[in-house]
Amino acid sequence: MCHSSVRSSLALFLALAALLLPAAARAQGDPPVGVRAAGMAGAFTAVADDATAPAWNPAGLASGSYFSLAIDGNRFTHQSALFAGMSTPPLGVSYWRTATGELNNSRNTLVAHNLGVSLVQSLGDTGVAIATTLKLVRGVVSAEQEPSTASNKFDADVGIMVSGGFGQVGLTARNLTRPAFLIPGSSGGTIQLDRKVRGGVSVHVNDRTMIAGDVEFTKATAPSGTWRDAAIGVEVQPFDRTWVRGGFHWNTAGGGASGTGAAPIAAFGASYAIRAALMAEAQASVGSERGNRGWGVGLRVAF
Repeated sequence: MCHSSVRSSLALFLALAALLLPAAARAQGDPPVGVRAAGMAGAFTAVADDATAPAWNPAGLASGSYFSLAIDGNRFTHQSALFAGMSTPPLGVSYWRTATGELNNSRNTLVAHNLGVSLVQSLGDTGVAIATTLKLVRGVVSAEQEPSTASNKFDADVGIMVSGGFGQVGLTARNLTRPAFLIPGSSGGTIQLDRKVRGGVSVHVNDRTMIAGDVEFTKATAPSGTWRDAAIGVEVQPFDRTWVRGGFHWNTAGGGASGTGAAPIAAFGASYAIRAALMAEAQASVGSERGNRGWGVGLRVAF
């Protein structure tokens, strides 16, 4: 691997990330997308090697499966996420729907429909890949005693992945334009999707065991307060057709009026190969009522 090229690429991306760190104001975070990622407690930025990569780190497609397809859904306290997409190393097409915020008359505050196209470029033989996901986001906002409002916005995510013999290092910046959607009944008030910058490391202990860690550099507005995520996860293949995974994630934003404290959440998940390339997946997340407790199921094809 060309270390100078890697260092230059990381320096450029970190410089970009540093420009994207304003504190959230009247903004809204979103729940984790993908059953496999949620089963690792969200320690997925430097893993992201399947069809759900566009929602985590699109650059991961460069070192992922030749072809991957995923359909799954997660349901959490006051939040949910649905995903459908397919990918190859240079390209991904995906749709995901996130519902976030306190319920108003059985409706979430913000439902965001994301339709994305991911484009990936590998930098020669350096082990470095950069990518972007270009998105059309349809936001549906609900408020008490008011009809919902809907509008369309364009947005983009960017990511970088550095791969080596030990594992991978990844960094992403999501929701670059911070799309804002009108709050019904307000005088021009809006709710925004938070801009998020997140980094991760994955280590391949052996052919069947991987350990990963993630940290967010930005804060997001969760239903229970301000959240800045950190996560540790592991994925193991104990048998030829079975994968098991688990992990913890917690809030590093601190307590206080707007924070939610540590709020640790434990996650567990598994995949079973029904056929050679077709896997059934499930996850469960348990722990603090202030975090994302919930469950998810899905199907994934990878070869």
